[in-house]
Amino acid sequence: MFRNNAPYSSTVLGAAPAQLLCVSAADASLNYFVTPQKVDAGNFSSVSDPYRGASFSPASARAPAFSSFYQSGDPVLTLSTSNVLGVMRLPGPLGDQRLCTDPNPARFLLDDITSCVRRFSNLSVSCETDRSLSVLYYQDMAVLRVPADVIDLNAIKVPISSSVANVPILQGDVCENVVTQVIYTVLYNGTQGITNVSVDFILSNVSTTSDVISQTFSVLYKPVTLASQGSVQSRSGNPGYLVGLPVLSDIGRLSLLRSLVGDSCSHSDVQFGVNAVSGCVIRGQDQETCADLQARAYQLLLGGRAPGSLAMFGNTTAGQSGDRTSIIYQNCSLQGDCASSCLLPTSLHIQILWASVGLVSNPQSQLLGGRFVFGCEFVQCRGATALQTRVSFTDLTRRGPSPRSSPGVTSRAPLEFFSPFQSSTAEGPAMSLLCLTLVMLLTCL
Repeated sequence: MFRNNAPYSSTVLGAAPAQLLCVSAADASLNYFVTPQKVDAGNFSSVSDPYRGASFSPASARAPAFSSFYQSGDPVLTLSTSNVLGVMRLPGPLGDQRLCTDPNPARFLLDDITSCVRRFSNLSVSCETDRSLSVLYYQDMAVLRVPADVIDLNAIKVPISSSVANVPILQGDVCENVVTQVIYTVLYNGTQGITNVSVDFILSNVSTTSDVISQTFSVLYKPVTLASQGSVQSRSGNPGYLVGLPVLSDIGRLSLLRSLVGDSCSHSDVQFGVNAVSGCVIRGQDQETCADLQARAYQLLLGGRAPGSLAMFGNTTAGQSGDRTSIIYQNCSLQGDCASSCLLPTSLHIQILWASVGLVSNPQSQLLGGRFVFGCEFVQCRGATALQTRVSFTDLTRRGPSPRSSPGVTSRAPLEFFSPFQSSTAEGPAMSLLCLTLVMLLTCL
């Protein structure tokens, strides 16, 4: 290696193992650079091409090819409101301090949960300006149904929906409505791609004296089996409902009101066979009339629009009107005003009747009816009002008659072959012998 790479003359003397590597003294004739060749317009390219390497000008490349459907592990692509291509964010920890790095993508079909921390030098300033603390940061984008939709300007984009809209606000030395947990739920339909994306949040109130906020992010993928007329429903049984799966209606899943930290309201699914009670607190807003507050209370209790019917079976599609049962409503009368008191719906009792049908060996749960009963009371518009939703399931199963066994055999076999000729008198044996003799004689003749 030395002889081949050093600019000094050398020689090996002696025989192994006593060989010596001798290096000649510096030769003045070798102590110079090789005279470079002359470069002109004619040979510039031929001289420079052998040494060409990376440069600041990117090499021309074909446009990246996007698959016609997502594969497991592919990043879920998004488009921002300004049509910038990105990925659905699932921030993850970076380094020993586990600081949040936002570019971490959610990967298709890989359920995941991450936790990280964000540091702030002055939370009083960052409370309302740092986008990572707001719910809007995690839903100001639309998900691409399939990767190939990148090049299709007319392709339908899937918006990220959420029922939580509270943004951080600084109240004294407390930053309210800070995002501490993000839960994505992605519904997909095989190679047809992503059909629906929803996100839920857990909000917290954080003191401005704190310089660290911990956040948790999760994504859950669910297959979609029923989709029509713009509404997406996931199957809750086949055909009967299974305990713990969502109760389906004509507009989607039934919602149960629940509370978040900081007097924030959110919703979760009403699960079949699970009795539940939950609620939250609302306050009247400035310039909000009694009618506005009533409408907002109804919307919160119902989880949005009012459903008109319930799916009787867990695999009922949106177009099967025959497999639905209408919901009975008992509403409150609208009266009052904010000057005195406002009659507000403060509770909702969802009563669901069901029964097992079909074979006793394989019963199927069927919904028979549903009733939504609202409870109202007079409240002060600007005060805090507690809303409550209660769900109860009533089993109306009627068993059929008990099965009866088949009748047993009561016939009796004859005592002997010649029982017709048997006599019950004392001369029985003699008469039997006489009869046998007569039969034999007649047979011989």
